[in-house]
Amino acid sequence: MARLWLSFLVALLVALAAWGQTPAAETDKAAEEAAKAAAVFQSVYGDDLKRAAATKDTADDIALAAKLLEAAQAAEAQPALLVLLCDKACVLGAADPKGYETALAAANLLAGKVPDRASACQEKVLAIRQRQYDAARGDQRTAAGEALIEALLATAAARAEADDLEEAAKRYRQALVVARAVRSAKADEIEGDLKALTERQKVLAKVAGLESQLTAEPANGPVRDQLVLLLLVELDNPADAAKYLTDASDAALRKFIPAAAKPIEEAPELACAELGDWYRDLAAAAGATTGGKVNTLTRAQAYYERFLALHAAADMDRTRVELVLKKVEEELRRLRSNEKGRWIDLLKLIDPEKDAVKGQWQRTAAGLTVAPGQEARLLIPLAPSGSYELEYKAVRVSGREAGHTMLPAGSSAVLLVINGWKGTRSGLCNIGGKEPDRNGTAVGAANLKIGQPFTIKVKVALEGDQASISVALDGKPYIAWKGPQSALALHPDYAMPNRKCLGFGAYQSQLVFQSARLRMLSGKAVPLRPARLKSASAKP
Repeated sequence: MARLWLSFLVALLVALAAWGQTPAAETDKAAEEAAKAAAVFQSVYGDDLKRAAATKDTADDIALAAKLLEAAQAAEAQPALLVLLCDKACVLGAADPKGYETALAAANLLAGKVPDRASACQEKVLAIRQRQYDAARGDQRTAAGEALIEALLATAAARAEADDLEEAAKRYRQALVVARAVRSAKADEIEGDLKALTERQKVLAKVAGLESQLTAEPANGPVRDQLVLLLLVELDNPADAAKYLTDASDAALRKFIPAAAKPIEEAPELACAELGDWYRDLAAAAGATTGGKVNTLTRAQAYYERFLALHAAADMDRTRVELVLKKVEEELRRLRSNEKGRWIDLLKLIDPEKDAVKGQWQRTAAGLTVAPGQEARLLIPLAPSGSYELEYKAVRVSGREAGHTMLPAGSSAVLLVINGWKGTRSGLCNIGGKEPDRNGTAVGAANLKIGQPFTIKVKVALEGDQASISVALDGKPYIAWKGPQSALALHPDYAMPNRKCLGFGAYQSQLVFQSARLRMLSGKAVPLRPARLKSASAKP
């Protein structure tokens, strides 16, 4: 049966690969490269595949999968060959539980290297995690359940990003069932995400209905205004709302929506105060949902903060905005049911086009990806003011180093380096002007394999002018430091546009940040701008 199952998977894999390839009509070169890769693969590994298929024992399948994965790691310059190697390694490794880790590594490597295949790779990872969970018993079932939850949430996020909200909701519901079964601490968070997604689906359904009405009755002013407000308040998309404005629209909408559609960082001083007031009034309007109120108050907060940054005079205008801003912040904290302890999804806040400081960053179905290069940095547009926990999951798909994290710590900031200095050690840089091997934080490099995800959890605790920083790697203590905040400083080569914000970095390595989240233990987290906008015209 195992051999029949493997044969079926191989056949399915070939069909999927053929379906997903770029048509020869679009690029003869891609077809030629694929043919060359297939010929090379067959000449080198064809006989090995036949021998593995001829035996009932899966040990040779697993061994061959490991060889193919190793070859794929060295095939970075040949993407067509890398696809074949990873695909076959994934299929062979998935033939037996002992080969699952190889199959998962192959899928993660392929997702990082070939973004067009990321979605399919996620499904492969999900299938393996489901089999592991189904077979697990006792304490192992809890660990398998948590791994399955991660895979389900990753696919849910990717589906939501692609505006396939029905499929995203389905994955969230599956994750919630598993979370409750294993008593995961993530259950409440998943339930909240599912509720928010469901509310978005309802809003999009209303938008679709109003658009249909407006198509039939273009002169229906009340329908047009209702549509504009839904786009503006509930979907936080002034750019799409502006498309429906006419001369007959409300005067305030005609005045403010075009200005709100432009980047907040471009708003002039006087407009910031007016836009802040307008958005605050929208939050108080009848009919706005909790999500809509959070959207409009977050916008108001951003405009007020920009006004204060631009308006230097200590006059009545400044005093008024400062007082109003405090009220807005209080209301936001109430609506968010206490910001303290609430996990914030950082990847949702990041816009690679705006936030990349150096290097090539992009968002794919696999996560936030940084291309290989000399050095790369990206600012996360969130400034934690107080003690916090940061947790992220990443996978290295090339190079020796495993990334950097810029960590604000009260009045200072510091750089966390994982497997830096050509993959030889990790530590905090700089402390007292010294690098890890001279400041007491240097530890040996972590044994992180290509394609193998790892989880970093950082706790930054502030007390007076002191700070303590602890780092865990895959749940185990890794780095620890305690001392005055004034001793901390970012390495000069990793200066950021805003020292108060978090940041990611890489050096001569390609990484995929699959997830990243933060929660405040004290103080508050201040976003530099509202969450990244998505098109409101997508239908569920």
